[in-house]
Amino acid sequence: MRHAKEHQRGSRIKAVLFFAVLFCGMVFSLLLPLRPTESLQEKRKLTPFPEFSVESLLNGRYFRGIDDWFSDTFPGRDTFLETNKKVRSFYGIRSVEIHGEVEQGDDIPDKPFTGK
Repeated sequence: MRHAKEHQRGSRIKAVLFFAVLFCGMVFSLLLPLRPTESLQEKRKLTPFPEFSVESLLNGRYFRGIDDWFSDTFPGRDTFLETNKKVRSFYGIRSVEIHGEVEQGDDIPDKPFTGK
């Protein structure tokens, strides 16, 4: 019986530690004023904070805008995207990726090549 109580106590400590780390991450992400405005990896401007209006509040666009802004300007987002890209490179099956500007592609023949 003593072993079961020790196991239960360890589980509670792990759960409390997990939720404490989760809570600290939430507070950190909400209070951090250093929000990027442009993504260097994606080469685009990030979603701005939505303008408040009663109409957008009532139809739900305001909170959807806050959700888009928060997920787009999350601190360290480019690092997470780069890590995700590296992890996906280990999957084994890769799709075609084109890097850089493609000005002119290969000519597509009108009829099959016969060797002449």
